[in-house]
Amino acid sequence: MKIKIIQNKYNHIFTILILSFFSLPWGCHPRQDRDKSAEELIPNSSVAINYAEGFRIEHFNEFTKVTINNPWTKDNKPYAVYYLYKEDSTGMDAGDEGIKLKIPISSLVVNSFSYFEFLYLLNEQHSIKGVTDGFRIYNSAILQKIESGEIIDLGDPFKPNIEKTMALRPQAVINSAYAQVDRYSEQLIRAGFPVISSLEWMEKSPLARAEWIKLIAAFFDKEVLGDSIFNDMEKRYLAIKEKVKSVSKQYTVLPGDNFQGTWYIPGGQSFNASLFRDAQLDYRYKNNSATGSIGLDIESILTQFGNAEFWFGCDAGTYGELVEKDAKYLLLESVKKRHVYNNRNRVTPSGGNDYFESAVANPDLVLSDLIKAAYPEQLLGYRFTYIKPLEEIPAREK
Repeated sequence: MKIKIIQNKYNHIFTILILSFFSLPWGCHPRQDRDKSAEELIPNSSVAINYAEGFRIEHFNEFTKVTINNPWTKDNKPYAVYYLYKEDSTGMDAGDEGIKLKIPISSLVVNSFSYFEFLYLLNEQHSIKGVTDGFRIYNSAILQKIESGEIIDLGDPFKPNIEKTMALRPQAVINSAYAQVDRYSEQLIRAGFPVISSLEWMEKSPLARAEWIKLIAAFFDKEVLGDSIFNDMEKRYLAIKEKVKSVSKQYTVLPGDNFQGTWYIPGGQSFNASLFRDAQLDYRYKNNSATGSIGLDIESILTQFGNAEFWFGCDAGTYGELVEKDAKYLLLESVKKRHVYNNRNRVTPSGGNDYFESAVANPDLVLSDLIKAAYPEQLLGYRFTYIKPLEEIPAREK
């Protein structure tokens, strides 16, 4: 399938020796030995991005420019810019800003579980040389490679082992950016390692998150494949969405759970709110303008969502656990009706959860789970992928 295009114009102190040694070709700058005119810096084409707002990909004569937008500012300054080239002789007048990277890359450290499935779909899972939080990984193939030493566990994702990362000499590091200033990424960049910033989690819809496969595909020179894979994702998702467009009644929904005294629910312009709309679930905050989470106390939850018919994202495995956590949960209509679901259908004993890995690349399955729970007659042959109902086990006697 042809790609769609739019025509348009901690602080460790490293010695100078180590920094010089690791500033090798995987993060090098291509020669800038030829001047480029202003006309030549106008892109020949750009990749069609239909849902995602966080990035853009533009094609020039000799390189591809990938821009990741900054979600924390309103100015036009990007979060990161990459200039991808194939030939060492490529010259470009890209200025001092941006990361120059030769593609296709073949080795990665991945500090974001959500990219495992993207890499698998692109047939690039073999490029993973290092990961973080290895014990929390669900993917069995990656776990086996960690066990055999083929993939190195670099520890805490918020404080990874820099020295081990450097020893792997990856061509790039995929790192989740949780704030405008990311100190781990800064350390890696200073040490000469290109960092591919992961910001798909800030997108506002399931298809927007899934569309980030187009971004990572560009680093492997597989834009056509990435576009084709996404088109299939989109087709499956829209087909599932169509199944419930004519339901006679929209059930009400309660999302999230109580965390250290605060119940975080999604804003009306968030990923989860979009998912509820597509599943034909009536969400009280659907017209709210927030894109992030909204914190409420338990009393507000009982008042505003006490009559909600379904509860998704519960952080418990049994109804007995709910009682042990807080007897007030028994006041919720969803609990009384036994319409409570968690995201623990695919987990490992050590804490790995596939919901945090492959779900981003399978938006149709995430949507199908909600529809199967609320409107089972619409998906008679479907079995839950990521969610499951709480078990009917009583509270333990104290």
